[in-house]
Amino acid sequence: MTIKTIIAAIALENGEQQVARRAIRLAVDHGAKLVLAHAIESLPESDPDLPAPANEEAIANVLEAEAIASLKQMAESATVQTEIEVECGKADQFIERLIRDHAADLLVIGPGKPQNLRERIFGSTADRVVRAGICPIVVVKRAADEPYHRVIAAIDFSPMSFAAAQSAAQIAPSAKLELIHFLEIPLTFEQAILKVGTSQAELDQYRQAKAKTAYVELRSIRADLALTGRIRVVRGDPATALVRLARSGRTDLIALGIHGKSAVSKLILGSAARRVLAASSCDVLLSGGAISRDYSA
Repeated sequence: MTIKTIIAAIALENGEQQVARRAIRLAVDHGAKLVLAHAIESLPESDPDLPAPANEEAIANVLEAEAIASLKQMAESATVQTEIEVECGKADQFIERLIRDHAADLLVIGPGKPQNLRERIFGSTADRVVRAGICPIVVVKRAADEPYHRVIAAIDFSPMSFAAAQSAAQIAPSAKLELIHFLEIPLTFEQAILKVGTSQAELDQYRQAKAKTAYVELRSIRADLALTGRIRVVRGDPATALVRLARSGRTDLIALGIHGKSAVSKLILGSAARRVLAASSCDVLLSGGAISRDYSA
C-alpha cells in the first residue's frame, strides 16, 4: 500500500505543533497529500441572553476563521499539497468522515487530554477513532523533524499485530525495524509447576523451548510479510517491557496492533496499549486492522 493521503487531527487548544510537524514530515517523505483538520467542540450552548450580535452562529464563524488561520500558519512550511478542514462538532465523527471522504491512508494525532470522567474511562478522541479501525494511526508523543530511524513492532501473533508491523514498514521504510515478541509466563504458573514436582532445570528447559518456538514463529512471520530487520524474544510483561523500550531514547516509533477479546475490551484501548501511550516518550503507531499470515506485500 502506498501512502497517498495523510490526515492530521490538530487540537489547537492543546498547542499541538508537534503533530503538524510530524504529519508534514511524513507527507514530504511519501509525497502524500496532507489534510490539516480541527474540530471545534467548545461552542457554548444556546443562550437567548447573549447580547447582540453575539449569537451562536457569529461566535462559530469567528472560531472557525481563527482555526483556519492557525492551520494555514502551520502549513506554511509544507512543500506538499495541503488542505485545511475545520468544522464545529464531535472530533471523532469529523475525523472518521474525513478519513472516508479522502480515502486517507494514515491519521496523525496527539494523545489528547481527557476532559472528564467519561473520557478517562471510555477514552478520548484518539481512542474512539482507533476503535473505528478505518486506517492506521500515529500518536505523536514528541516533537521531531527527522524521519523515524528505529521502529519496534510488538508481535503477539494476532493478525492485528501483523498489520501493525506491515504499516510500520510502510510508514518508515528506511528505518531499522525490529519485531519483538514478549514471552510472558505468569509467576503463579511457574510456582505451580514447581509445586507439582517439576525440577528447576525442567522449568528452565520449558522456558527455553517456549522462547525457541516463538523465535521460529517470528522468523516465519518476517518472511511471510516480506519484512527485513531484527527479531527478538523478550521475557516479561509486554506493557512493562514496551514502556522501558519507549523510554530508552533509542526507539522512535512503537507499533501495536489493537484488538479486544471481550465486549468491554473492545470499548477501550487494551491495557498494554494504554500504558504505552501514557508512559511512552516516543511516537506510537496503532493499527486496528487485521491481515492474515498469507499476506504478501
